[in-house]
Amino acid sequence: MQLVASVADPQDIPGAEADGADCIELRLDLFPGKLPEAAVRAARDCRLPIILTVRSRDEGGAFTGSIGDWQALMEPWLPLAAMIDIEQRFSAAAPEYRDAGNEIIASFHTPLMPSGAELREIEPRLRRYGIPKIVVGPQSVEDVLSLCAFTLHAEQPVITSIMGSRFRFARLILPLFGSSFLFCAAGRPTAEGQFPVREARELLDTLTR
Repeated sequence: MQLVASVADPQDIPGAEADGADCIELRLDLFPGKLPEAAVRAARDCRLPIILTVRSRDEGGAFTGSIGDWQALMEPWLPLAAMIDIEQRFSAAAPEYRDAGNEIIASFHTPLMPSGAELREIEPRLRRYGIPKIVVGPQSVEDVLSLCAFTLHAEQPVITSIMGSRFRFARLILPLFGSSFLFCAAGRPTAEGQFPVREARELLDTLTR
């Protein structure tokens, strides 16, 4: 399991590294039109693997453009990338990035809670083009348990998480059931309910000691 520091401002990267992050996610959809040079330099100087993400508004982000617009946002940052997060609507771009040596995270975000059967259908569909990342909106503790059970029995690797803050504890326990990544806040949170990197590291160390 790796702690991913999700950043809307690359100047938060050094703090995330110091707090124990294993990986950095650049949320390109949240970047301003022109970054300060100090922010660009912080990203270039990053010593950790970098995930590039352009999250669409339909899946909880800020991006509303076409696949061409999506690729244009990605393009300047590709030399830094170890992994690229690609939603299903943009999956036609996956082979190009995979051929260039990037690992693909195949992501699906919904504010709803799919049934166990639906989760088992979503997972192989995503795995056809990358590591499945399934983020859902549980409505009850029973939904959290269902997501934990799905994570435990899913083919590995798999990434699972939740949307919102009501059941934010699930973010911490899903890695204990097999989720490969835990997405955390570094600076301004990029999603509701994220734990700061240092806090997540301390809590997980306590749970797994």
